[in-house]
Amino acid sequence: MKLLGNGHVPTGAELQAQAREIFRLMQAGGVGIVPFDVSYAIFGHTARAVERIYEIKNRSNAKPNGVLGTWDTFSELIEADALDRDLVKCIILDHNLPLSIVGPYRADHDFLRTVEFGALRRSTKGNTMDLLLNAGDLHNALSRIAFEAGVPLMGSSANRSLTGNKFRLQDIEQEVLAQVDINVDHGQCKYANPWLVGSTIIEMGTRRVLRFGCCYEEIQAILKREFKLELPDRPTSGPMSLV
Repeated sequence: MKLLGNGHVPTGAELQAQAREIFRLMQAGGVGIVPFDVSYAIFGHTARAVERIYEIKNRSNAKPNGVLGTWDTFSELIEADALDRDLVKCIILDHNLPLSIVGPYRADHDFLRTVEFGALRRSTKGNTMDLLLNAGDLHNALSRIAFEAGVPLMGSSANRSLTGNKFRLQDIEQEVLAQVDINVDHGQCKYANPWLVGSTIIEMGTRRVLRFGCCYEEIQAILKREFKLELPDRPTSGPMSLV
């Protein structure tokens, strides 16, 4: 198992080089734990890597993985109407906030040309896919490389299932850290929060909130102010996620 980072957050050419190293490992079948602004995450590309993620996390088979994406990924891959596109653009580009979306995807898109059936099956639900967007510099670099190469990266939060998201590498369970091929340490995630949740998830079409995640109140205020869209308040009790 390789360790990158040691708490240091790279920028510029160093960040791009780190992203390329992580991508090459995942493209070749490896599993890695990587720091995003929303939480530490565990990702891979091949069907076997995705199965390893489920085994390492003890993740329920009923829960699909997410896929790393950019605005271009969303624009080309997800079937969304004009309002949904405007909402997503407003959140991730105009206001530079992270967001996950769930929506129908184009199964014939070139982005999916190398994906193995087992990996895609684990990372979709029916005709829908969960895309993680704008979750920090490393996320964006990896997402761009993956999209340009036509090599989707798929995964979930880096923790044993149902234990809450982790925002520092050292807080992830040792048995999880020990079973991956690379661990990347950038210190504490930008959007660490007391609810131990990752990105906010909004369903395209219905605009239903599937997870009340980080930055939710900012997103709620933006959509009310700029689109007259009323989202519910974050629950004070009960589950914050419907997925």
